Amino acid sequence: MKLLLTGAGGLLGSAVIAAAAARGDTCQALARPALGACSAPDPGHAPGCGAITAAQLAERLRGYDLLLHAAANTNVEQCETDPDGCYRDNFLLTELLAQAAAIAGVRMLFVSSTGLYGTGSDAPYHEYDAAAPTTHHHRSKLLGEQAVLAAARDNLVVRTGWLFGGAPATAKNFVARRIDEARKAAAEGRHIESNAEQRGVPCWNRDVAMRMLDLAAAGVTGVVNCVNSGNASRYEYVRAVVELSGAGVEVRPSSAAGFNRKANVSPNEMADNWKMRMLGWPDMPDWRASLTTYLRTELADY
Repeated sequence: MKLLLTGAGGLLGSAVIAAAAARGDTCQALARPALGACSAPDPGHAPGCGAITAAQLAERLRGYDLLLHAAANTNVEQCETDPDGCYRDNFLLTELLAQAAAIAGVRMLFVSSTGLYGTGSDAPYHEYDAAAPTTHHHRSKLLGEQAVLAAARDNLVVRTGWLFGGAPATAKNFVARRIDEARKAAAEGRHIESNAEQRGVPCWNRDVAMRMLDLAAAGVTGVVNCVNSGNASRYEYVRAVVELSGAGVEVRPSSAAGFNRKANVSPNEMADNWKMRMLGWPDMPDWRASLTTYLRTELADY
């Protein structure tokens, strides 16, 4: 496949580049298209701003097999205080890309979140469960999904979970930051705490990236959950990170209330790869096994 990728510098985008190379696919980065307020155009002229139209953007997409949209505003807390920015980044930009891809005749894969299922169940969610997002971030992702699926019937939406991976210096490297926190606590002779109430699925960016490309190459369409096997509370996840890293500090369970979040994030972000299983796809690797591999390879010297 010949891929065009948004968010190439992000946690998942960087893994997509590596996965594409391993598959023998061509992958190029697409810079963020300009969005902005435009003055009313004169008849026969473009809007009076630097914003690009879907037709103009389509010219950049021609000749590619797949547009993989991994870029996103992932700051769930900031989305609550700046909803306009959140919907601009996660909905309007996605809508523009979907329209452009449809004009160019290019399939689109949109990366979404299992967090948008909401609070309707205590069990892992299936693709046929209703989405009822509880935050601006997750609602913006749902609107993005709807725009992508409405633009072309062969588009694909992948809902994934708590991503980990990447270089240790990456600011959003959850595993590396928890190791830093644990080492600091150990040096100061204290414990650390983590939320024992919220549950989800830790997902290695490498596993998700490779499976996404496989799904796209196979022509899978619609909404697909794509998470590692198993699930965990935040506490169980952090405890596994600390134990596997050998940081030597106690991790204690705490309540969600102790973290004073602005966003009303669902306590259940677990998902099940029901659709893939029904279509005959193999199980994704267990999250603990992938976490162990990640720590022993990419974080071996950290």
